[in-house]
Amino acid sequence: MKFYSISILILLFVTSINGLLGDEPAPKNSKNYPRKDQSGSEKSDTTNKTGEEKSKEKKDDTDKPLKIGNLALPSSQQPGPLVGFGQNVIDKDVVQLFLFADHYQRRNGHFTDIVPSVLWGVNDQFSIFFNAPFAPTYKERKNHTSGFEDAFVQFEYAFYNYEKRFYADQATIVFNVTYPTGSTRSQPPRGFGVPSCFIGATYNHTGIDWFYFGSIGSILTSATKHCTKIGSTLLYEFGFGRNIPSPKGWIYAWMIEFDGDFSYRNKIRGVIDPNSGGNLIFVTPSLWISNEKFILQLGVGGPMYQHLYGNQIPYLYQVILNIGYTF
Repeated sequence: MKFYSISILILLFVTSINGLLGDEPAPKNSKNYPRKDQSGSEKSDTTNKTGEEKSKEKKDDTDKPLKIGNLALPSSQQPGPLVGFGQNVIDKDVVQLFLFADHYQRRNGHFTDIVPSVLWGVNDQFSIFFNAPFAPTYKERKNHTSGFEDAFVQFEYAFYNYEKRFYADQATIVFNVTYPTGSTRSQPPRGFGVPSCFIGATYNHTGIDWFYFGSIGSILTSATKHCTKIGSTLLYEFGFGRNIPSPKGWIYAWMIEFDGDFSYRNKIRGVIDPNSGGNLIFVTPSLWISNEKFILQLGVGGPMYQHLYGNQIPYLYQVILNIGYTF
């Protein structure tokens, strides 16, 4: 199956901003007229806010990203990867419904998936993502199958957030648990046959005009009671994109993703399958469109590099669509 994996990426950033000013409230009916403090010096003031409060407001205004370009909408509606994993941390109590679909065409076969999912922002740093993949059609040479794939629940924590006027940076840790709701007996198989765990990390930078992102992760699979084991997979990704001039309340953007997938060989009843595993890198241009409620992303790509072990059918192209609605 695709896009599961284990690896460790540690990103550490240190920043500190602090300001403190002193003042006292204006007397009643002072309005905008100068007044004297206890030392006799004149001051002019329009509110009864302390200098510390004013300093904090000024700092907040300075650090808050401008609502233009890729930053024009809330973070849940800002451009993100189409193919890769993670980067799904959204604001507290925000819920998103997604319908993801892809089609991978091979020389003598294909894989088509439909994935309904629900994303919930538990708080501003932590999200939970429920996914239930379904395969309408898998075909490999003369073998054909369809049905449910392995469902999974993904947890993502943003351990680093940094915002300035013209950009926002974020780094996250991703962990998911996969349940064997698919089948390993079908040909081609639609699951691992056993529970599996995934861990990875992501980083993204979103500016007014440009944005870029990267991620790395992997999964360790375990063997079934029949000694069948799908090979572990390492995923690595990099992408970048640019804002397209958009109407007010909308974000248009294009992006290009490079998604790598290195898989070890499978074991069938304890015997290594020589016709499995390998390294595959896809390049996928896509278009992003969003407003306050809707997200639409469409991409078409193909392999820029593929080294598949043994006698395997090469990939030709892929088409991917993602539709989202935000509550």
